[in-house]
Amino acid sequence: MAFAAHGTVFIWGYGREGRVVLDLVRAEAPDLAVTIVDAKRPADLPEDVAWIEEDALPGAVRTADRPLIVKSPGVSLYDMRLDAALTAGARLTSQTNLYFERKPAGQRVIAVTGTKGKSTTAALLHHMLKGLNISTALAGNIGEPVITVSGEADMVVLELSSYQIADLVHAPDAFLFLNLSNDHAPWHKGVERYRADKARLARLDPNVPGVMNANEARLIEYFGHQPNRIWFGTEDGFHASDGAVWFKDEAWGPIPALPGKHNALNACAALAMLDHLGFDARAAFATLSTFTGLPHRLQTVHEAGGIRFVDDGLATTPEACINAVAAFADQPVALLLGGEEREQDYAWLADKLEAFDHIAAILTLADNGERIVQALSAGRHAGVTRHVPEVEDAVREAGAALPEGGAVLLSPAAPRGKAYSSFAERGAAFTAAAKAL
Repeated sequence: MAFAAHGTVFIWGYGREGRVVLDLVRAEAPDLAVTIVDAKRPADLPEDVAWIEEDALPGAVRTADRPLIVKSPGVSLYDMRLDAALTAGARLTSQTNLYFERKPAGQRVIAVTGTKGKSTTAALLHHMLKGLNISTALAGNIGEPVITVSGEADMVVLELSSYQIADLVHAPDAFLFLNLSNDHAPWHKGVERYRADKARLARLDPNVPGVMNANEARLIEYFGHQPNRIWFGTEDGFHASDGAVWFKDEAWGPIPALPGKHNALNACAALAMLDHLGFDARAAFATLSTFTGLPHRLQTVHEAGGIRFVDDGLATTPEACINAVAAFADQPVALLLGGEEREQDYAWLADKLEAFDHIAAILTLADNGERIVQALSAGRHAGVTRHVPEVEDAVREAGAALPEGGAVLLSPAAPRGKAYSSFAERGAAFTAAAKAL
């Protein structure tokens, strides 16, 4: 989409993506009128760039010349103001779509998605490709904004969230789909639409090969009939057992920086993709000895008095929380749960937690901690579950509940709460509370 075909570009959202889109517009059409759409006027707004509040967008579009809206992922595709602006005649695109329209023809894109595990899997895939001396960029929901990727990169590992897939119109060269559960219901106006938007990635082009998790019943239901599907998680290919990667009947071993079966499965996904693309998967696996993991994903942030403090703050769904608890099955755990309310199924979480006998305490945080306590009130852990809204207090009680050799695990099964601006800020608060002990 050429900017010159439009008279005005509205950039909705002036965060990291909005800023690189502005740079792109200025590089390709320096005289084009640009308006930033955001809740507040950015302090660093260039003098030649206009600004309007979000509510003013539909009216501004009606008087604009050939308007184009470039929407940031955080802006819901189902926002009524966006609908009104499109009805008024605006066209819509995104940074991701702009990248696909401009990327070099020879640059191959591997998209990675899933409700959970996509950042770790994308990072594993990127690490292994680099270890094989392939010129590779890591971009999208992790890494750099994809529009800034160098044309010199032979491959791009592109992590895509449901927000980025919902209006994606260009298929990648291959994709990896880890799982499909419940998340982001407010943005998508419901869980079913979330799943449908996420599934679009596998429906953009039936000829594109897709690596998928054979342990996920919903993926089998949605895509088992499609051609060009490569399944991992079965004993005739890459699968995980006891926290280690296996290929058929051969144990390749664990990933040192990533405990748990779910992380071994993430590695299996990346290895299945590399194998399908014709790379030496065994050589790629050997490079994982130097993989260091990602922040806020089973990251040990402090150790004191024989107790580990583990930040798994990006485990924002019940499924991710259960994976984390299982990864620490050989030691006592005090679990911190709770955060933003996103209509998660905590009855399911309570049922799955029944299988674990190594949980010494469960402390639930604001905002939805009281609902989680209620969900756990009839189970085996009811007597050790308490609502402790503040992270500092919860960390203190968690540490006191554990013997030496235990682990305090922030794996909240919910996004960050109202007290924090980001998951990173919540993780920093958890780390500070641990070190304050």
